[in-house]
Amino acid sequence: MTRKRIFSNIAWMFMERVMVTLAVLASNIYVVRSLGVSRFGELSYLLAILGLVVVAADFGLRRVLLVSFGGSASGALVSATLLLKTVVAVLLGAASYVAFLQSGEAGFLALVLFCVFAPLEVYAFVMQAELRNDLLAKIRTGLALAGAGARVWLCLEGMGSINLLLLTYVAQSVLLSLAAWAWTASDDKRTWHVSFSHFSRVWRLSKIVFSKSIYFFFSMLVIQAHYRVDQIMISEIAGSAELGIYSAAYKLVEQLLMIPAIISAVLLPQMALNRKNRELTWNRLSMIYGTTMLASIGVAIPLMLMADPLIRLAFGAEFSAAGGVLFYLMLGVPFLFLANMSGLYFTVFGQERQAFIRNLSGLAVNVALNLFMIPRYGATGAALSTVVSYFMVAIGAELIFWMRFREHLGIKWVALRNLFRIVFYKELVHVVRGR
Repeated sequence: MTRKRIFSNIAWMFMERVMVTLAVLASNIYVVRSLGVSRFGELSYLLAILGLVVVAADFGLRRVLLVSFGGSASGALVSATLLLKTVVAVLLGAASYVAFLQSGEAGFLALVLFCVFAPLEVYAFVMQAELRNDLLAKIRTGLALAGAGARVWLCLEGMGSINLLLLTYVAQSVLLSLAAWAWTASDDKRTWHVSFSHFSRVWRLSKIVFSKSIYFFFSMLVIQAHYRVDQIMISEIAGSAELGIYSAAYKLVEQLLMIPAIISAVLLPQMALNRKNRELTWNRLSMIYGTTMLASIGVAIPLMLMADPLIRLAFGAEFSAAGGVLFYLMLGVPFLFLANMSGLYFTVFGQERQAFIRNLSGLAVNVALNLFMIPRYGATGAALSTVVSYFMVAIGAELIFWMRFREHLGIKWVALRNLFRIVFYKELVHVVRGR
């Protein structure tokens, strides 16, 4: 039953990702053409900042809740998580408002709005922990389609200002959190309840949750900075026009990035339940990593071959330089997929420090290479730097600090070796058919 539920959740989330990718891609094409290179670069800059705020608001709490949810203490756990998330949201909201006062940039007010509703995202975490990703996927798909349509409509009506377009992205997140809260509040079958009547107990538990989430937070913040720092650095070093070129290509990679993220979110609760059986978990991870490598290569190669005509067809001749950028970014997709999926290992076995080390190594390499490459090669230099940094996170850092990562390197080696064995594909078919 559990296996069927997992496959059902993965299937729904894949369908959601395909639909969202197509809708967002179509929307982005029109928006990019309407804004032009420079203004699209300005929007991308604000979206990069929004991405960092979203991760900061998460504070690593999602992973803690997914691993620990279940049993009689679930209500207290959700309450403690909600308390922590509220504190973080208040601090981020205050920081965003100060940034608005200092810069006069109205886009920061959209970030304040996001922070107001950010605590309700805890209910979306609970839906994931309860393997309700199918319902969550339907809600997210509907909101993504509505958001994409709203952006196109704003541009058609001549109201496509940078701040209004940014607001559509914030609105999607706010409405998703409200929908998750409304659904869980109306679910009569739930066995947990949020309560602060025994505040001392919730406060003690929040300290425990905080101690577990802090490394997840720093690791996730480093990951998100890794994904966004190239765009921020391009804007500061090469200008909005060059950032517009880079962002047009990166938008495709950004959609692909969600595939390993949503699969790992579905698999994590079940993997956590079986973590005491280390050999079983080890074998499952090698199967997951092998499948990830296979799928990512199958995605990357066609997009590499079609990069230039795809960019020209989608965004026009003004963005033709983005074809080369997309080609190089696709080289990093297998490393990107593997880095994301291997987060399962660190979460399941509680090795957050090791995850932080490898993620920080990737960010450091990305920043160092960007400082050298962007002034000389612009967006193409940033793409090449990104590929090297993805390799660093997926494999390089673990090779350098191999004593810390010896077991994990062994799992990856088995996964790579299995790609050249017929028995791996037979087992994969058996797993799929056995659902």
